[in-house]
Amino acid sequence: MKYEEYIQNILKKFRRHFDIQESYSIGDYQFDFTAEFHERNEKYFASKKIVLDAAENNEYCFFKYIENVNKNHFIILTHILEEALADIVEPSFEHMSTIFTCIIISDKIANDGIISTLEKYRFNRSFLFNLKGWAKIRFVLADLTLEKIYTSKGGGQIGKVYEF
Repeated sequence: MKYEEYIQNILKKFRRHFDIQESYSIGDYQFDFTAEFHERNEKYFASKKIVLDAAENNEYCFFKYIENVNKNHFIILTHILEEALADIVEPSFEHMSTIFTCIIISDKIANDGIISTLEKYRFNRSFLFNLKGWAKIRFVLADLTLEKIYTSKGGGQIGKVYEF
């Protein structure tokens, strides 16, 4: 499958619920697309002016096409996203969760252990013993040649969204 066809199929799934932006950068690193989802739930007493409880959930998806991906690319992306998490997430008593998903799309995957490293990767962070929420980073690797999806440990069922 070609990159253009694959990315259009994926972005089509996201358009209903996510805000999509082309060419997003974190520091010096450039992503092809990002998709952001923000949700806020509130509980009221008598009127909307009296908020008893609120919960915010955020999800950020970062899409990057790398023609020949290797383990070094993956390690660089983990460092970039782990540092960006500290800048983007604003822990508060209303913050419940923030999830970063990095989708690496590639024509060729190097045989240097990237798949096993990616599948073992897990990153979770809690803020003030979860009282100010938690954050997670997960990875998806899409092999365009074999039409196969690999996910990190934190990925779980997310791989189904990115299937061919």
